[in-house]
Amino acid sequence: MNWKLPFDIPLVVPTMGLPGWFFDTLGIIVFVVHIAFIYTLIGASTASVLYNITGVFKKSKTDDLLAYKMTNPTTISENMGALWGVAPLLVISVLYTGFFYTAILKVSPHILHIIYGNIFAFLLSYAYKFSWHSLHHHKGFHIAIGLVAVLTFYTLPPVFMSMSNLYLQPETFATVQNIWDMMLTPLTGFRLLNFFLTAFSFTGIVMIYLGVKWVKAGGEDADAGRLAIDQGKKWFMWAAPVNIAILPLVFFAFSPRISEAYIHTPFVFAPFAASVVLTILFFFLLKRFGTAEMNMGDATKAVVLMLVAVLLMATARHGIRVVSFEEPLKLQAEATEKYMTDVITEYKAYKEEMKNAPAVILDPAVSLADSKGCLACHSVDTALVGPSYKEVAAKGESADTLTASLKNGSTGKWGETPMPPQNVTDEEAKTLVEWVLKQK
Repeated sequence: MNWKLPFDIPLVVPTMGLPGWFFDTLGIIVFVVHIAFIYTLIGASTASVLYNITGVFKKSKTDDLLAYKMTNPTTISENMGALWGVAPLLVISVLYTGFFYTAILKVSPHILHIIYGNIFAFLLSYAYKFSWHSLHHHKGFHIAIGLVAVLTFYTLPPVFMSMSNLYLQPETFATVQNIWDMMLTPLTGFRLLNFFLTAFSFTGIVMIYLGVKWVKAGGEDADAGRLAIDQGKKWFMWAAPVNIAILPLVFFAFSPRISEAYIHTPFVFAPFAASVVLTILFFFLLKRFGTAEMNMGDATKAVVLMLVAVLLMATARHGIRVVSFEEPLKLQAEATEKYMTDVITEYKAYKEEMKNAPAVILDPAVSLADSKGCLACHSVDTALVGPSYKEVAAKGESADTLTASLKNGSTGKWGETPMPPQNVTDEEAKTLVEWVLKQK
């Protein structure tokens, strides 16, 4: 049977029979948890360095304290973001295995920047946090550590976004040669703008929530809390309006095939709904813009509205996946069925052929040589560890000499490699020697 290894083996989607909506819902939930921590990581690390700098120039202890306190959500979010980042990748790899890993291969080895870039940024951010007091009199150096960590964090989303845009559009597999072909597209730029604007809006809400808690704690924390509330409102209010405007447009920046199909699905309402929720949150905070302090109830409402907006964004994003892979998954299923049918047909033909084939009768001496391990060191025509049997036969030694060599071993007859004694009976030795001498 001529087994063939296909270049691209079609894969069955390994869902164990569980319904698609289960994986859809699971994918959205784990992505929201993951992205919430990533938004906080990006925003909090930026805020910490920013207020560290303003603290130096304004000689403000409150700015300095706020910068220090923002290192906690940074390090917590980088740990949780990385931990929860595995979950959506696993869900995606189950549903869209062939497309996901093809995209990974296309953008390799640059995709590995997600690993070493994260490690580098993690180490720097921890050094920035835990050297805060020891480097208090070396602020320039300390700020440089934090700034390099933040800039490194900023290099990670473009890499991941490029891979994500690629696997969502399998029709581009044939033309994309490397990661730069995707990173430098308008789509990636558009989605990155949406990502960072959402990250800054989200961090603004986080700062408001933490600020309310710090004000409640009193002491020096209260001053940092009031500053956090004030700055959190500003972060949200400059980033959210731009995001509200571009959010419904992001999902139409994909290929015409995806954009046109997306319009005819319920998912098309999700980005508009996210913009509405962000608008409600904008006016909610606008009413409290001049208020130095907010209560926990208002802060909680702001957090809930922000999470609803992110949930709607994640739903819209998942809608792109559903639309994008509807046709490719159908083609993949057809290819899988054809592949399995071809394999079964070929296997049945092979069984039928073997049933009607004449039995192969092997020379008993060959079977004996094989069973005694002789063929591991010798072959009929070619010298291996020892000489070929044709060479042995051509040398003209008698049957008795060969039998003695076989049973007792020999040294120096064919170079320096000795032949050890073989565990054969007299009858087996006779059969083997007669067969060897026939190979002239």
